[in-house]
Amino acid sequence: MSLALQNNLITGRRARQVKLPDNATLFVQSVNADSKKLIEHGLWDIRMSRLESWSKQFIGPEEQFFAACLLDQLIFRTQHQFEAGLRSLFRSNLNGEIFSGSQDLHLSQAIVGRADPVLRLVPVICETDPPTKSGPLVLRRLQRILQANQKWMCWPWQVANEINDKGIRVVVFVDDFLGSGGQFVKFFKQWQFDENADGVRYIYAPVVAHQQGIEHLAKELPTVCVVSAETLDHSHAFFSDAVWERLGRGCVTPIDAKEWYHDFVTQRSIQPRQAGPLGCGDLALTLGFSHSTPNNSLPILWYETDDWQPLLER
Repeated sequence: MSLALQNNLITGRRARQVKLPDNATLFVQSVNADSKKLIEHGLWDIRMSRLESWSKQFIGPEEQFFAACLLDQLIFRTQHQFEAGLRSLFRSNLNGEIFSGSQDLHLSQAIVGRADPVLRLVPVICETDPPTKSGPLVLRRLQRILQANQKWMCWPWQVANEINDKGIRVVVFVDDFLGSGGQFVKFFKQWQFDENADGVRYIYAPVVAHQQGIEHLAKELPTVCVVSAETLDHSHAFFSDAVWERLGRGCVTPIDAKEWYHDFVTQRSIQPRQAGPLGCGDLALTLGFSHSTPNNSLPILWYETDDWQPLLER
């Protein structure tokens, strides 16, 4: 335990108190039982020991109620669910965007065949990113589940040559999640794709996209079309009115919950510098994939310190 946390506990610093709903105890018991069942049945790719370690860090009725609310709102995509979304994206929305009016398997067949489809699949990765970044991972998954021909894939720094030397006309950027959109803008500008925009269609194809990111890219990169299999919006934020109308039962408002959360993460030092207490873009999501967790989700779920064991893998 760090000295800062010891001092907080010794001096009695704690999150502000809130009046809990009458059913709070039963709600906590029910959510905890359901969470364990989801893990036991393989619907959450989370180790049981990880859930237990994370849950034990919440002490007392208020903290345990808040933890149960987080679990209740968790949007978790297993490997199987994520790959199903990837298949759906390439066989439906993305296929329709590239080959309008064609049959659903046109794109899937094009990226498998030997004839050059005049299209390249490109992972979203910046120069300083590690190879474990989600973009390359998604590309590997795509190659495995759809048998995509590796010849029709390339790295971002190869795109200009593919366009100029091989006449590529469609570039599809693959990724797992579009959050606030800032990271993709940085990626697009770093590799100077806008310098090769004439006659080229740029399509950003994350499996899941947030509406805030879609709107941001429409403003910052109007030449880029965004196509996803699943879309989230501000109603999916943990502190949205809709969430706390159901969870708070007239006792805990979204403002109460957010203030309590800020006190808690400040006390526990769960505040990553780049993401902030609400996650990047202040999206306050509770989204996780089996392979990683977007930094747009609440850090209380994924941020690790000497004194805090996260529930999800970052």
